[in-house]
Amino acid sequence: MVQGQNLIHAKLPTLSSGKRGSSESPVHAFVTLERYNAIKAVQFVHLSLAALSKVLRGNQLLTSDVQTVGSALINLEVSH
Repeated sequence: MVQGQNLIHAKLPTLSSGKRGSSESPVHAFVTLERYNAIKAVQFVHLSLAALSKVLRGNQLLTSDVQTVGSALINLEVSH
């Protein structure tokens, strides 16, 4: 099981969809996909907040991507 710092830096395997003849149950496939999406979301949030932190500390220039993330955070929205 991946936790904490390891979750942020976890390398996720490529998900193969629609394997023919797969013995994986639909429930197991659903849980696997949800775990994958949850880890991707945590990694996205971590990278976004790290970029905002660097801009606020003056270590990085403001880019349109970072500005979009900052605006979404101020407006309590989700951006991708």
